[in-house]
Amino acid sequence: MNNEVEKRLAHFMFPVTEREVFFESKDGGIPLRTNNYKAVTRGSDNQLISIMKNTYKIIPNREVIMPLLEQLDKLDTTWLIDNSHSFVDISRMRLQVTFPELVLNDGRSDIALSLFLHNSYDGSEGVRMYWGAIRGICSNGMVFGEVLSQFYGRHTSGINLSDLKEKVEATYEKIPVIKHRIELLQNLKVTSDLRNDVTKKLGKGVTNFIEQQEKAKNQWMLYNILTYYISHAVKQRMRAHYQFEVSKLFNL
Repeated sequence: MNNEVEKRLAHFMFPVTEREVFFESKDGGIPLRTNNYKAVTRGSDNQLISIMKNTYKIIPNREVIMPLLEQLDKLDTTWLIDNSHSFVDISRMRLQVTFPELVLNDGRSDIALSLFLHNSYDGSEGVRMYWGAIRGICSNGMVFGEVLSQFYGRHTSGINLSDLKEKVEATYEKIPVIKHRIELLQNLKVTSDLRNDVTKKLGKGVTNFIEQQEKAKNQWMLYNILTYYISHAVKQRMRAHYQFEVSKLFNL
């Protein structure tokens, strides 16, 4: 295990605890304890993170990050923790791992495959891991949620990472599928329906940004304008949502 990497990710792996929840009684007497809910707090300072149903199972960030690092160390290919689209706050995290040797090229530059690992303590999402990519020259983040396999684990079981090596190899073998989809997008015009869908899914701010850029001659150019906007103008904690929506819009 790479101790330096673990140290760099220490702020992702802060302790969390469960505490009882009390509410005021109708007569203003002693607060009553509820059996239906629990409080999730940060272990270091007891700061409240969320109030969840008792059936909710906490999966600490450490319990998903450490197994991932252990499996990454077994790979034959190079990998690195990519800060460009990683973030952590008290309730959610997203960790990006990039494989600089596993690349495709769209005729403009190399695009390296990435894994995005998600977790939360407020019920906003379960443990999730998505395949995507990062364009090196401008740090454009992409999610390939449609054409590449994705994993999802509710807060009861988590994700099985024991076969990560096989999954990485299988994903790399699908690069021709991604390239074929890119070639299709390079030969598809930007229709009014697509523009309307972009506005509907991503908002007026994104549309205004597109209008300020050089006109997109095809759908792949529009896709890259969108991923640039998301990677440079959208806050870290919101990027995944936008990237997933773009993935659906362009069937990537």
